[in-house]
Amino acid sequence: MNKKHLKRLIVYKNAGFTLIELLVVVLIIGILAAVAVPQYEKTVEKARAAEAFIVLKSIAEANRVYYLANGKYAVHLEDLDIKMPGADIVFQGDGRTKSKYFMYGTNAHQSPGLGSIALADRLPSEYYLFIMPNEDGIFCKGFNAKGDQTCRDFGASVRIP
Repeated sequence: MNKKHLKRLIVYKNAGFTLIELLVVVLIIGILAAVAVPQYEKTVEKARAAEAFIVLKSIAEANRVYYLANGKYAVHLEDLDIKMPGADIVFQGDGRTKSKYFMYGTNAHQSPGLGSIALADRLPSEYYLFIMPNEDGIFCKGFNAKGDQTCRDFGASVRIP
């Protein structure tokens, strides 16, 4: 073997990565993923809730119009003059509309101040968003610890009772 060929062989032999170097890179990627994934999930949930906020405001406005015309809030979603995106279902005797991530409805009772004039249950049951008849803002309440944390994560965009 000539010396030129031998030098090339030595250079190529040392050109790879060691197992330790690869493990360090995998460890760094794992740490970055552990930090980034929860933040990504919070951002995705905020985006889903933003869609629900828009639908809730539409339901609340339609229910306020219904109140002006009838002197009481609508108990059933189908009584309102609004077309909701999603499938119409019956939940505990009330008409609701179910989308991919939320189930929308109204829970206004005949007594003033009781129930909500717009309601969005997060599916699967983690939290629900609602608008009260005589109060401004959208309220958030969790069904479990994860739902409570999600409501806290919304921060200033949602009033938490």
